[in-house]
Amino acid sequence: MKKTLFSTLFVLLSIFSYAQDSKHRLNLNPALPVAGKQLTLKYDARGTDLEFSDEVSAVVLLFHNATQWKAHPITLSKVNGSWTGNLVLPADVSFLTLRFFQGNADQPEAADNNGGNGFYSQVLSPKNKPVQGNYLGEAMLCVATDELRLFATPEKDGARVERLLKKESQIRGAIPTEDQLSDIQRYYQFTIKDTLRAEQLQSEIKSRFPKGNTARFISFQRANQEKDQMKFVAGLEHFLEEFPLEKWRENPGSQAYIYYTVYRALATAYFENKDFDKFLTLFKHIDFKTANEIYRWNLTKTEMMGSDEEKKALLPLSSKIMPYLLERKNDGSYREDFAGNDSLINQNVKEQLSDRIFTHISLCKAAGTYQEAADYLQELPEDKKYANADLNEMHLYILEKLGNLKEIKPLLEASIKSNAVTPLMFDKLKEIYLAEHNGLVQGYDNYLASLKSLDALSAMRHHVMENMVSHPLIPFSLENAEGKMVNSADWKDKIVVIDFWATWCRPCIMAFPGMQLLVDKYANDAAVAIYMIGTMQFGDYKKKSVDYVKSKGFRFNLLHDAVGEKGEQNQVFKSLTPLFNSSGIPRKIIVKNGIVRYSSEGYSGSPSQLMDELSMAIEILRAEK
Repeated sequence: MKKTLFSTLFVLLSIFSYAQDSKHRLNLNPALPVAGKQLTLKYDARGTDLEFSDEVSAVVLLFHNATQWKAHPITLSKVNGSWTGNLVLPADVSFLTLRFFQGNADQPEAADNNGGNGFYSQVLSPKNKPVQGNYLGEAMLCVATDELRLFATPEKDGARVERLLKKESQIRGAIPTEDQLSDIQRYYQFTIKDTLRAEQLQSEIKSRFPKGNTARFISFQRANQEKDQMKFVAGLEHFLEEFPLEKWRENPGSQAYIYYTVYRALATAYFENKDFDKFLTLFKHIDFKTANEIYRWNLTKTEMMGSDEEKKALLPLSSKIMPYLLERKNDGSYREDFAGNDSLINQNVKEQLSDRIFTHISLCKAAGTYQEAADYLQELPEDKKYANADLNEMHLYILEKLGNLKEIKPLLEASIKSNAVTPLMFDKLKEIYLAEHNGLVQGYDNYLASLKSLDALSAMRHHVMENMVSHPLIPFSLENAEGKMVNSADWKDKIVVIDFWATWCRPCIMAFPGMQLLVDKYANDAAVAIYMIGTMQFGDYKKKSVDYVKSKGFRFNLLHDAVGEKGEQNQVFKSLTPLFNSSGIPRKIIVKNGIVRYSSEGYSGSPSQLMDELSMAIEILRAEK
C-alpha cells in the first residue's frame, strides 16, 4: 500500500516537473517517460518566437547514469498545428530537458526554452520505478552549469535546489558526485550569493571527499594566501605531501592548474634561495609544460640578464634539466592551452624547446663546454636549426672553438637562406669569399643574392606592402647626441628611417645590430638618412642613451624625443600614436616628403631580416614617381 502511494506521488511530481507552463505547450506520451521505451512529444509554438517558423528542431539533453549529460537531436514534423517527434530513451537515462529552435543549434535564429524555466521531465527506470538522478537532474538544471545554460536560466531560489537534493537522497543508491555537489556549491556562492548554504555544502563536500577536488582546492588556497615567504613555501610543501601529484594523476580532473601553480611557485622560491637540490627534485615529477615554464622563468631569465659567471654557475642545473624536457616534449601537457589542436600544440612545443636549447647553448658557450653545445645544436627541430640569428652566431663561435672549420661556410650559407644573419657572420662570410677569390670582392653581392630564398623574398615583400601607410608627420625639432638641433623640415629631399627605442627596451637593443647593418648599407647614399629617436625614458636619459650606444660601438645618428608639460619624454612618438594604435616599441617608420609611408612594430630577432625589410621598403619608396 505504501509502495503504491509513493509511486502515485512520484508520478504526480514528475508530471508537474515538465508542465510548468500554464498553456501546456509541451505534451509527452507517456506523460511520465520510461527509460528504454519510446517517447513521443508534441510542441505547440503558438505565442512564442517560433510561432511562424517553417521548420522547428529540437535538442534533448539526457542525464545518463545520473552523471553525464548527452545531447541528441530530434527531428520534428508539423502535425495538426503541433511539432511532433519521437525518441527512444536509453535504459540508463533518469532525467531529460528539451530546447526548441530554428536554424543552427549553437547559434539559432530563434529559440524556446520555456522562458528560461526549461522543458524537462523525470524518467522512470525500465521497471517503472524511481531511479537515481530523477531529482538530481532537475537540481542541476536549476543550477544551469555551462552545458545546461541554453536549456534554462539559473534558479534564483536556493531552497528549491536544496529540496530537490533532499528528495534525491531518499532514492536508494542516490549519491551525487563531488563534481555535481561542487557545481551546486559554486551556484550558491557565486550565482545567488547564498553564503550560508555555500559554506555548509563546502563543509559537507570536504567531509565526504577528504582527498577530493574541494579539499584539494581549499588546501591550495590556504597555502597560496600566506603572505610570509617562509610560511608560504612550507604551506606549498605541505600541500604536496597532503595531495601528491602522482595520486592526482591516477584520476586527473580539472585541477592541473593547481599543481602547475604550486610547482612554479616552489621552483622560484628554491631558485632564488639557491636551494638547487630541492629545485632539481621538482623536475622528477612534473610534465613538460611545467618544467618548461620553470626553466624559462628562472634559467632563461638569468641567462638573458646575468653575467658570464652567473651563466657558468647555471650550466650544471641546465645540464640536468634538459634531458627531462627532451624526454617529455610529447606528453601533451599544453593540450588544454590550445584546445586540443595538435598542429598548434606541436608548433608551440617546437618553439618552446628551441628557446630552451638556445639558453642551454648560451650557458655552454659561457662555460666553455663547446662539445656539449654542439651536441644540443643537433636537438633542434629541422626548421629551427638556422632560424635564429643569435644562435647561428653562437654556432659559428662553437665551430671555431672546436676547430670544425669546414662546417663554417655551409652554416653561413644556410643562415643567409633563412635570413638569420648577424653583422659578424656577414664579415666572416666575406672573409671566406675573399680568401677563395684571391682577395677580389667583385661578384660578392651577386653571390649573397644567390643564397637568398625567392619564397622568403616574396613573403617579405608582402609583409612590407602590408605595412605601407600614408600619415602626415607633424614637423619637429629634436636635440642630437652633440647637443645640436635637427629639424624634420630639412628632410624634404630624403627618405628618412626613424627607429623609436629606449634603453630599458630589450627588443629595441636586440634590433641594434640590424639597424647598424642598415646604417652601413646606406652610409654613402645622400638620399637616405637614418635616425634613432630615444623615447619614453627617465632620469638622465640623454647621457644613458649616448653612453650605451658608444659603449657598444654602434654608429648611429641619435635624437632625443621632446619632453611634455608633465615631464614625459615622448612628444614626437605620442604625436604618431593615432597611426600606431599602440604604445609599443621598437617602432620603425619611414618618412618621405613629410609623410609617414611605412610603419612596423617589434623585432623579428634577425639583424639581416630587419635590414632587408627596411631596405626593401626604402627601395620601393625610392622607385615611386
